[in-house]
Amino acid sequence: MLEFNQKLASDSNSNSNLNSLIFTSMNPVDHLPPWADSAASQRLPKLCSQGEGQQVEFKERLPSQGHDIGKSIAAFASSNNGVILYGISNDGSVVGIENGHDSEIRDSVSQRVSNASKEVRPPVNPTVTWAYHDGKVVCFVEVERGSEAIYYSNHRPILRRGCISRPAEPSEVELAFRSRFSPKPQAQALPSSRQIAERMSSVLEKMNSNRVEPLAVSDLALAMGFSSPAEFEAVLVGQAPATFDLIDEFCTCFAVNKEWLKTGRRSPFFPEIEHRSNPEQCLELIDAAECETVYAVRSKSVVGETFLVIESNALKFWLIPDVWHVSDHVGGKGASDLASLYKLFKYWANGNSPYTVLGRYIEPKLAESIWNGLTYPGVIADMPLSHWWDDLTDLDHNWTSRKGALKAYGKQFVSAQDIIRRLIAQQ
Repeated sequence: MLEFNQKLASDSNSNSNLNSLIFTSMNPVDHLPPWADSAASQRLPKLCSQGEGQQVEFKERLPSQGHDIGKSIAAFASSNNGVILYGISNDGSVVGIENGHDSEIRDSVSQRVSNASKEVRPPVNPTVTWAYHDGKVVCFVEVERGSEAIYYSNHRPILRRGCISRPAEPSEVELAFRSRFSPKPQAQALPSSRQIAERMSSVLEKMNSNRVEPLAVSDLALAMGFSSPAEFEAVLVGQAPATFDLIDEFCTCFAVNKEWLKTGRRSPFFPEIEHRSNPEQCLELIDAAECETVYAVRSKSVVGETFLVIESNALKFWLIPDVWHVSDHVGGKGASDLASLYKLFKYWANGNSPYTVLGRYIEPKLAESIWNGLTYPGVIADMPLSHWWDDLTDLDHNWTSRKGALKAYGKQFVSAQDIIRRLIAQQ
């Protein structure tokens, strides 16, 4: 081995060429170049296999425009801790930064990221490290959730939603500021019973917003196990305190966000559930919930935002906090999610579930309000039935012609079917 290395050195113009050859042939972290970060290099394969999502973004190359770099940084600063991987394709393949072994190239990339982060408003200070895998160099840009409500790139507020970094809607900006800067209660202090009562009353109003037969306070009291509705009514009118046990029971029975009920931060129906890496993983959660009905909801927007609402009983409707795009507005992870969504819908269409699955095709503003937790998810129960989710599985248009699908759901829906058909054929 020593003789071989000496021969390589004599045939090369510099020691750097020798190092490059040796490192290219060795994957173990023990043999990383001195500039490569061992922790990042160890994390890289797992991140690539998991795919893009709420906390991970893939970029095959560094964007030419600084504001495009800043957009990704601002999205994570506004939403949650995240990492941007430059040198990774949409499908998770490691392509590497071109000439990334060259220190001048790495310095240039780091400087461009730094410059872009300073253009974000307020400025952000991400951490840049380098990973090494199979002779290829990947840039890690790690961004922490910032202390401000929302961050701007190119004068636009940016959020991270699933695997997409996008401009925030006005209502989302308002919600971000309200959630971030609402007064915080003292630790372990019992929230104001009056404020709790007002929020509980507002939940009842929201639950009745689309009901033919409005719910009464007694209906909520009965669901919560009160022996007499008067006990709960006393809380709502401020004659009895809102105890922590009462708050817990109220939130459990009606899928209300506990932080919102206590403090007013976040939104009333924002789900307190972890994100799933793909739609099929929702099946275990739904089965464990022993639900009565699952609503597959799709927005009529161009992007076709899609999410699931679960009906546990007549008074409890809750969201799964993942939004997928049934359209061609998807990258590699979004396309993979489409295929997973197809398999989930196919499972339901074959009658394999003990619960009912119903479709809803709703206006974009309502869809946005529901998935942001501002509107009671149960409002969709009395809305018109749509067979869109079942029709999505008809990839060959056996019962709904392509023309019929275009008319009913738009060209983005049919484009999504084309993407699914192509991916399924490759499997």
